[in-house]
Amino acid sequence: MIKFFRKIRQRLLAENKFSKYLLYAIGEIALVVVGILIALSINNWNEGNKRKAKERDVLLHMKRNLESDLQQKYPKLVLENAMKSTDIVLDYLEQRKPYNDSLDFHFAWIPAYTRHMPNTTAYENLKVIGFDIISNDTLRESYQSLYAFNYKLIEFQRNEISYNKSLEFINFSKQYFRNFIWQQSATPINYKLLLENNEFHEMLIFIRTHNINKIELRKRTNTKVAELIAMIDKELH
Repeated sequence: MIKFFRKIRQRLLAENKFSKYLLYAIGEIALVVVGILIALSINNWNEGNKRKAKERDVLLHMKRNLESDLQQKYPKLVLENAMKSTDIVLDYLEQRKPYNDSLDFHFAWIPAYTRHMPNTTAYENLKVIGFDIISNDTLRESYQSLYAFNYKLIEFQRNEISYNKSLEFINFSKQYFRNFIWQQSATPINYKLLLENNEFHEMLIFIRTHNINKIELRKRTNTKVAELIAMIDKELH
């Protein structure tokens, strides 16, 4: 093809047909430009398809992680049991009810908590490849907010405050309980002293308030996670 066009150019020059040669040269340049534009368009189309395929894989990964987080039942169960036990013990203390050995089970559940361990593989992967792979601005910003705010706050609540309060209760139990077995049993050495112990009472009130805050934040976070999953589904279909 190149030899063919070269022969045409040489023939036109040899025949001294400069005007025709000029038109031919312009046409040849235009043809080259069109060819380049077509090649660029095809390349951009291919790159666009690759990006869309990569974004789809990322969205599916995000969805799997979020669904897994939403389906975690054990942390919710532990928190509910701790709340119930704390309320029962507080009721006994505030109403000054006589000791019942059923309380031993509830004493052992007061400091119970679970660490915050969300699925972060998709989030960590996005930190490497770039969050801009998510083309939907609202989805991208909401997803980043979930990890930067909601999950960070839950982590602080559970991995810091709950952990420290649990240690505080366990240290307290060494003086006022015997046979302490985590989430099973804790028998008070002197129940009457517990009734009069302001430190114990204040500790229980703080734990109850803290657990209420954890439940409220978890509900708000679960709502946000469910909304994110719905947004991802909309992008995928």
